[in-house]
Amino acid sequence: MTTERPAKSRISGKEATQVAVDMASRGPIQLVASNDVQEAQGAALPSPDSTDSEQGRKAPPRVRKPSPQNDQCLAPTPDLEGHRKRLRQAFGTMSDEFVDVILGKLVEALRPGLFDKLEESTLNAALAMIDSMHPQSELEALLSVQIIATGHCGLQFLRQSHRHMTKDYIDVYGNYAVKLLRLQNEMIQSFDRYRRGNKQTVEVRHVHIHSGGQGVVGIINSPGDQSEGNSPGDPSEGGQN
Repeated sequence: MTTERPAKSRISGKEATQVAVDMASRGPIQLVASNDVQEAQGAALPSPDSTDSEQGRKAPPRVRKPSPQNDQCLAPTPDLEGHRKRLRQAFGTMSDEFVDVILGKLVEALRPGLFDKLEESTLNAALAMIDSMHPQSELEALLSVQIIATGHCGLQFLRQSHRHMTKDYIDVYGNYAVKLLRLQNEMIQSFDRYRRGNKQTVEVRHVHIHSGGQGVVGIINSPGDQSEGNSPGDPSEGGQN
């Protein structure tokens, strides 16, 4: 007779210590100049300030990684200061220290383990996505990194869910994938609300008023609502005609 071992409800102290040691060994990532003269010339690479004439957009910032298992990032061209400036613009900050820290967090999210691989193209794709979100502050940059990290992890779980096409894999990994991708959508909405502020825009495209009729577009409170303590223009009790 065989007995099943109960599933662990938490990781062991040894495993937790190893995770803490691995995370402590990784820090901010500073963009440094490339030592490879031929690759640093980068004739085919766009300059940091180049723009796309068709869309009027600046080219997203790029970095070089000497190895998929190395966190160090190199400037793709000799213009080191120009690329640092472009990264500051992409992250919506004036602080080089913030760029170093947030770039390190982005690499950690895309390459969680010290022995995981992060291809150069994957990191540059994440930078392009952040640049497309146009963060205007450090908080918006942090939110954009969280959105990318959550979506990347969700896609990894989604891939694992149909790796063996069995119910166990689909239930476990698929459930986590759905939760993470749903969380990503909620974070995108939070990012949009933060940028929009406490404002709500209502667009009225068509208003039809027949002959002899009257129409009002806006929030209307009845006298009874105001007597109950609601201020004029309170959308919670108002209506539209």
